[in-house]
Amino acid sequence: MNMRWLAALLLCLVSATTHAHTLSVAHVDVSRQGEDAVRVEVDVALRDLALTMPLDLNRDNAITWGELRTQQPALERLLLQGIKLGSSASSCTLRPQALGTRTYDGVAYASMAFSSDCSAGTGLVLEYNLIFDQDPAHRAIVAWRMGNAVQTDILQAATRSARLAASGGDGSATFLQFLREGVHHILGGIDHLAFLLALLLPAVLVRQDGRWQPTPRAGGSLRAVAGVVTAFTLAHSITLSLAALGIVRPNGQLVELVIAASVLLAALNNIRPVVTGRVWLVALAFGLIHGMGFARALQDLGLPKGQELLALLGFNLGVELGQLGVVALLFPILAGVRRQAWYARIAMPLLSALIAVAALYWIWQRLGG
Repeated sequence: MNMRWLAALLLCLVSATTHAHTLSVAHVDVSRQGEDAVRVEVDVALRDLALTMPLDLNRDNAITWGELRTQQPALERLLLQGIKLGSSASSCTLRPQALGTRTYDGVAYASMAFSSDCSAGTGLVLEYNLIFDQDPAHRAIVAWRMGNAVQTDILQAATRSARLAASGGDGSATFLQFLREGVHHILGGIDHLAFLLALLLPAVLVRQDGRWQPTPRAGGSLRAVAGVVTAFTLAHSITLSLAALGIVRPNGQLVELVIAASVLLAALNNIRPVVTGRVWLVALAFGLIHGMGFARALQDLGLPKGQELLALLGFNLGVELGQLGVVALLFPILAGVRRQAWYARIAMPLLSALIAVAALYWIWQRLGG
């Protein structure tokens, strides 16, 4: 049974080598403009729109403002088909107003504004059906702005509608939404998981006489795993908070490149060990970089005004829950096979080599390959 689990893990790594996390996020802002007037502003990434309509008309791998303007009628139709706004009484007619562009973390977005005479009372419902068919992991961040009240909803393929709450939203709803997003991000962030796996693989082994040997007791392995996870958690929690709150502003492309490099180094250390003791220090050092990667995803989602700390706490806790879930799944397997001769001689080096290959691909990809 344990061998089957490791074989499944091998297949997952092979299939995941081309899929480091890239978050696809749209932003929908719904705001009151008067007693019965509502303004809806929709921002969708050009790279996402290109999956549904021809934007690069001259096929030069660059989308210009002129090309976007040429496709404005088609873009308006696409957005009007994919976004519906209604109240408890009736549906609301959205009227296109203006087309513009925005940039979020280096990614270009088309920004379309709509007006509506729909009542702005509590009963407003927004339905969003864009991009999900092309990218099931797509997210839409809906910000309701009614006077001083702000409510944030996160829509996904399984939940495509949001309703304006009578109170404008509460903290518990925001916390739970960002908790779910944190779990989703760590489970979908294959490079983060690959780094964690590279550190966990030798945690059930000890280096003696130039060879990997099984730890005498599973309890010792568990303490090593706890040290790695605690150090990684502490480090990325610090930089996640600092970067998400804008206290530090790291270069996003450089962060992603260093994350891929950390995965490579951790995997190679399993094959040609340089650091065999105090692996928690490695987790601590590189965890600081991974935290900035988590923060980038959180910035893409956007921290809701007035509830920044709740959202940050929920997202961070979600990351930890997802991480602990992975550890809880893997550790019994690794502890169970650590005494098998094939684990230290074949399985651990082979898994590490696959992780290294994936990391090399991510480095090449992030260098513009």
